[in-house]
Amino acid sequence: MRDLSNLVRTATSQYGLLSTRQLRDQGVTKSAQATLVRHGVLEPIRAGVVGIAGAAQSWEQQVLAVIMMPGSSMVASHRSVLRLRGLWNRFSGVEITTAGVRRRPKSVIVHRSTDLVDDDVEWVGPIPATTVERALADVAGMFPPTHYQRLLDHAVADGLTTAAQLEAFGERVHVRGRRGIGRFLAAIDRLEPTRGAESGPEASLVRLLSAAGLPAPVLQLEVVGQTGLYRLDVAYPDARLGLEYDGVDAHTRIHHFTNDRRRQNDLVGMGWTILRFTWADVRDRPHEIVAQVRRHLPPLVASDQ
Repeated sequence: MRDLSNLVRTATSQYGLLSTRQLRDQGVTKSAQATLVRHGVLEPIRAGVVGIAGAAQSWEQQVLAVIMMPGSSMVASHRSVLRLRGLWNRFSGVEITTAGVRRRPKSVIVHRSTDLVDDDVEWVGPIPATTVERALADVAGMFPPTHYQRLLDHAVADGLTTAAQLEAFGERVHVRGRRGIGRFLAAIDRLEPTRGAESGPEASLVRLLSAAGLPAPVLQLEVVGQTGLYRLDVAYPDARLGLEYDGVDAHTRIHHFTNDRRRQNDLVGMGWTILRFTWADVRDRPHEIVAQVRRHLPPLVASDQ
């Protein structure tokens, strides 16, 4: 049996996958490929794509296997990109965009595009995918408005894109009458008050306060405490009021939990009031949040603008 080390190295960089074309380029004939499959060295994954037997299976492997199939070029897109970028992990399917395929791959959501250009494609590891900007525009009609806004908030807060990059993409495709472009552009406009937020929920909290007529808070305010330098997610310095967003994973480690409590006690000892909110609060009790914040602001500041 020939040395397969080069093939294994290639497959390792591709979630354990190889295309039959890659095998041929390495001198593995059709007959030899069939022998490797029969002996359990390789296993068929999709048409024209095999995997190294025993390689770890993953969702990313499923996506790449579709893209590696022979035929028209395909790239991950829409909700596949959201998951690849960590913006929406609930999607378990495979969604791709292509200029046209001879047949639709089984169990795959295929979008055919006439305006996919090189600037709209980037690599996420070994997977070619549409840019975050294009993906967010593509899914504009797939989510409720509030959820969709959170996706843009997360993308900007996580450093995956910027408002300027989103605006530039919107300007480029707006003239073509792209479906959902109105919602996409409107969501970009709502990003302005939240610049500096470090997560989507933080941005939603800031937007909630702004919509209620409260003054714009300071984001990521640094405060010198008794035992160190602290940073508050959202703050009104003049009122010594800090607002903290607690995510599900915020206190998964005991030392983080302990440090947060020491930090809060230190800030309270310096005259700060700290209000803590979760996403459930932002989603289900927005009026209560506004009322609580307003109670802690000076009357003239807290009054509606």
